[in-house]
Amino acid sequence: MNERTPRNQPIPEALWKNADFNWLMAGRTVSELGTAMTTFVIPWLLLQITGSGTQTGIAFAIGFIPYLCISFPAGVWADRFDRKALMIVADAARLVLLLSIPATSLVTGFAPLCLLYLVQAGLSGFSAVFDASYAACLPSIVTTNQLRGANNLLQTSLSMSKSVGPIIGGIAIAWIAPANTILFDVGSYVVSILTIFPIKRAFSAKSHKISEYTAKKNSFLRDVREGVGTVWAIQPIRYMMVFSTLVNFVGPGMDVALLYRIQHELVLPAWWAGIMMGGLSAGMLLGSFIHRWTDQRVSVDRWLTISSILQVVPPIVLSVSNNPIIMCGMQIFIGVLLVAWNVQSATLRQTLIPDHLLGRTSSAFRLSAWISIPLGDGIAGIISQHVGTRAYFAFAGCVLALVAAIKVSVQFVANRPIRHT
Repeated sequence: MNERTPRNQPIPEALWKNADFNWLMAGRTVSELGTAMTTFVIPWLLLQITGSGTQTGIAFAIGFIPYLCISFPAGVWADRFDRKALMIVADAARLVLLLSIPATSLVTGFAPLCLLYLVQAGLSGFSAVFDASYAACLPSIVTTNQLRGANNLLQTSLSMSKSVGPIIGGIAIAWIAPANTILFDVGSYVVSILTIFPIKRAFSAKSHKISEYTAKKNSFLRDVREGVGTVWAIQPIRYMMVFSTLVNFVGPGMDVALLYRIQHELVLPAWWAGIMMGGLSAGMLLGSFIHRWTDQRVSVDRWLTISSILQVVPPIVLSVSNNPIIMCGMQIFIGVLLVAWNVQSATLRQTLIPDHLLGRTSSAFRLSAWISIPLGDGIAGIISQHVGTRAYFAFAGCVLALVAAIKVSVQFVANRPIRHT
């Protein structure tokens, strides 16, 4: 984990000359902008319909359970079949699911609660299919020494989309109603599909390897075991997976609590909520630039240790302050801490894992890292509604303090000199 990739100054210029990478990044940027709007709009719509923090927490959980269930099959499919085709099919399916909300609202005058749950579940499942192929295709579209730069640019564009998306969503809700706001995301999936088609490079290292691999007719369980075993065998990836699982137990739940506080405890308008939710991604955008500047100045392990300590600050501050400006500042601070981890995690997996295993290992990593999210979201909704958001943020601070203590302990043991007797 302490190894550094040498800085290659021409990377950004070389990437901008790569037409296939530009198409990929353009599609992801627009798609993530639409997704950022929908990720804000659907929970807001649920709170508007039910007025229940518990129901919103359950909806967040429903949005992850299908993802977790389909992750392993999606990883196997990404290693066996055409990744490009899988991404197009997944985008098309998500487009149709989202379109059902404004269409139903137009016909009936409202969006039924059961439809919102079904759309959340469907989006989650097809997102697992898309993500498995997307995470595995980048090493085939750019060169190895461009991976870190490519991941950083993708993270930057994603952060920009997520920064603007909730703000636009909050404003659009007031102008055209929540259900109609989802049409922006429908259009973003059309753009995503249209930008995948022009990519000329194969989405796997060598296309013929897929057919050879399929010809082996490995069992599904054997494929899954191979993916999980690979993740667990590579020490840096194993450490990141474990810590991500612990952090995700409370991290996404803080968004549930924050949304409940904005709408029910502080009774702020929708545009305030959009600004709050966009603060996280604004911080990630800022963090992407900080990460590029500190790339050769701070080792990966030291950055992770510092991040694990500093991540305790936001929930502690949020547990004692209701000031909207301070709350937004904490969201920005969280985003700065997250971005370097995301870039380094993706680059390590793409660098250390063979192409024919990337789909399964990426799915295994996400499954482990995200499996705690549904439970955490449910707990966040229950505590926020019945005890208050201050109590939840205090709880989140305790969990993150435990993570920091474990990370520092692991770092201390790793650096402790060996005594010879």
